[in-house]
Amino acid sequence: MQAIQKSSTQPGLTYLSNHPAPEPTTPHDVIVKVKAAGICGTDVHIYSSKASLMNRMGPKLSLTIGHEFCGTIESFGKGVEGLEVGQFVSAEMHWTCGQCYNCRTGNGHWCLSQTVGGIDQPGAFADYVKLPASAIVPLPVDLPVQVAAYLDAIGNSVYTARSVDVVGKDVAVLGAGPLGILAVALVRLMGAKRIYVTDISDYVLKVAKDEGADYVFNVKDEKQHQEFLKMVVADPAKRGLDAVLEMSGAPSAYSDAFKVLRMGGDFSLLGLPSGDMPVNFSADVVMKGLTIHGIFGRRIFNTWADMLALLQGEFLKTAMNIVTHHYALKDCEKGFQTKLAGEGLKVVFYPGGLPDAQ
Repeated sequence: MQAIQKSSTQPGLTYLSNHPAPEPTTPHDVIVKVKAAGICGTDVHIYSSKASLMNRMGPKLSLTIGHEFCGTIESFGKGVEGLEVGQFVSAEMHWTCGQCYNCRTGNGHWCLSQTVGGIDQPGAFADYVKLPASAIVPLPVDLPVQVAAYLDAIGNSVYTARSVDVVGKDVAVLGAGPLGILAVALVRLMGAKRIYVTDISDYVLKVAKDEGADYVFNVKDEKQHQEFLKMVVADPAKRGLDAVLEMSGAPSAYSDAFKVLRMGGDFSLLGLPSGDMPVNFSADVVMKGLTIHGIFGRRIFNTWADMLALLQGEFLKTAMNIVTHHYALKDCEKGFQTKLAGEGLKVVFYPGGLPDAQ
């Protein structure tokens, strides 16, 4: 089968045209034939050999990567019940132990022994992927494949947006990549009063505006940066924002968040900054009474239920608009070069070749 692998800790990936296909090795394994798979920011970091990921993955290489995907069930072990061959599915790619305190109290997204498909175990940039039956998520047959291809990422945005009460609130979304733009659409649907968005790309800021942002700021321009910092604290009754959703991982965005949140505000963190950052906990957290929410993955499986319900309405249009580039899996290098060049938003691979409509 085809597979895209990280074969060493050096930058780049390897495309294989004749890699062995997986087979069920336990009674609870499911083999899924991949229809489409999306490139995540983590995949780009794997391509570029980010040090923290190479330290984690190094002993496991070579490894098939990719964790955003959809497909149809090809086969499964004898212990699998409730699934059918040919069924349209995706999967939660954070695999949990089911035994630790967090798993047993309904918080599997914080599993102490969690492994991640495409990082710790073989992933979905391939013709077939092997998964635990407990991770499979059946999908509506009419869900567009290009959206089903990156539900993992959409779930990140849904979890982040749902982590705070935004009804009637002033909210900032810092970072307007695919996840940030999805968050903009979500908090608009959920009833936010005013939405402010920052990024360093005019292209993505225009998309964010189209998807419901009230004000956008290119913070690479210091004039716009200062305008943002001044505007959001101008209300004398609040002197700051009710909530900030940090979607970029940029240290400067974290710094801005502490400046613009009102006393008693909510700070939800999805973006992953590199290295250490100084934080004045006394002035910026304790004395402001902030509530900080660390967002990792998706709530298992609560976020999936929320997401699939939201995709039955107008949010589906935003999710479709996010997909800007389509490539056959064999053209994976073109897909990664598109992401590395900062072009478009979401890139989707098709192992069986491009659909006619693309």
